[in-house]
Amino acid sequence: MTCPICKHLVCKRSRRRSTKDFLLSAAGLLPWRCAGCESRFYAMAVPLSHFLYAHCARCGNFDLQRIPGEHVYGYFSKAGQVLRMPAFRCDPCRHNFFSMRPTRQLPARMVTTSAD
Repeated sequence: MTCPICKHLVCKRSRRRSTKDFLLSAAGLLPWRCAGCESRFYAMAVPLSHFLYAHCARCGNFDLQRIPGEHVYGYFSKAGQVLRMPAFRCDPCRHNFFSMRPTRQLPARMVTTSAD
């Protein structure tokens, strides 16, 4: 996520506080906060061009880890286990989920190394 004001690349989901936040969330626009300038803005979690790839529904993260299906809990988790759907875990928000979408590889400029 890129901040529309300062163009900083590190932005995190902000909590929904007002009725406006909940109404915009129903329309797909989520509240975000920039780590650089501390401004708050609304944007989709995932751009439409990347919507066909596996991503976290909570934060929009594409950097996912494959996990066994037994670690996914919820209403339809048994169906995902029976159908042997691929299970994923999002590291930043710790969300476990099933997805049939293909995974997307991050560009080289977004992958961080320990040498940085």
